[in-house]
Amino acid sequence: MKTVKYIIILLLITSCSVDKTEIVPAKFNGKYGAINLKGKWIIEPIFDSINNFYNGFSETYKNGKQGLIDTEGKLIIDYKYDFVGLVENKRVLVQTENHYNFADLEGNLISKISFTDAEDFSEELASVQFNENGKWGYIGVNGNLKIDTLFSLAYEFKNGFAEVEIETIDTTTVSPDLIVLEPKFYDCIIDKSGKIIDTIRYLKKQKKFPLIGSANTNTLGKINSRGDTIMQKKYRAFGYTQGQYMWYKTYGKYGLADTTGVILIKPIYENLTYFSNNGLAVAKQNRKYGYIDNKGNVIIDFQFDEARGYKYDLAPVKIDGKWGFIDKFGSFKIKPKFENILGHFRKSNGKTERIYEYNEE
Repeated sequence: MKTVKYIIILLLITSCSVDKTEIVPAKFNGKYGAINLKGKWIIEPIFDSINNFYNGFSETYKNGKQGLIDTEGKLIIDYKYDFVGLVENKRVLVQTENHYNFADLEGNLISKISFTDAEDFSEELASVQFNENGKWGYIGVNGNLKIDTLFSLAYEFKNGFAEVEIETIDTTTVSPDLIVLEPKFYDCIIDKSGKIIDTIRYLKKQKKFPLIGSANTNTLGKINSRGDTIMQKKYRAFGYTQGQYMWYKTYGKYGLADTTGVILIKPIYENLTYFSNNGLAVAKQNRKYGYIDNKGNVIIDFQFDEARGYKYDLAPVKIDGKWGFIDKFGSFKIKPKFENILGHFRKSNGKTERIYEYNEE
């Protein structure tokens, strides 16, 4: 009998943790909270505003100031900053007026001095600009200087390396009596010791489907990597290719073509998005939103005031002034009762999640 009870308790604990994995901020009765995939409140709507969660935390706003909450809705950092960044390495960038510092998850500042500018932590290092000389360096999670202030610009670390900009002075002799000092800037890669590993050469990436013409004169076209024209120069805009598909815009209307230039859907829509992983794209017709497939078949009728793509098999839609979530058949899985939905569902302890997959050129 005890074994059965333990199994039931375990199932309840597991179900609660699953429900809490994916959440989205929602507005109800003028206040923001966060709901799970079943539409249940994970964080009660008591906040003036919150943002999407990143690594289990979200900035929150009150009386023009920002603080930080966790996925329990607990206020980790009080409302006293003009800006609160992303939590990385249990540290968060904070700003008061023009001064930057970092706080731990108890709200304590980690550095005795503030900085002119700074970036979020990554790989236990954060790039900061010092007030004294205007140069950039890197501090560790305890606020100590780890890489000296040698750089005119410094970016985040990825896989043990970071891009930096170094300023040097070249001399140019104009005449025997005149020598001009000219600043030169070099982009370099450093390791975590601050050692320069290599200089950076920016090579022009070969695009699979480059643009030709001009958007300003509605004469955009597309060619393939061989230089063959696949879309004549008569369009206003193109989307990135998504597999073998790409949307196009002409005379204020959107349609769909494939990467050989074949028109799959004529320009009949007022708006058209990329396709979600379930094969549906948001389209707008006669001021209402619905969902179509890549053949132009209307899968979900044009009935919504606003609509977004699918994530975790749910799409946020607005109807009669309220937001809810529908499944791939257009049935409401979370009833439309919210005044706003912020983005789409994301993992509460994850980072930024893309809603569409496409090929950036």
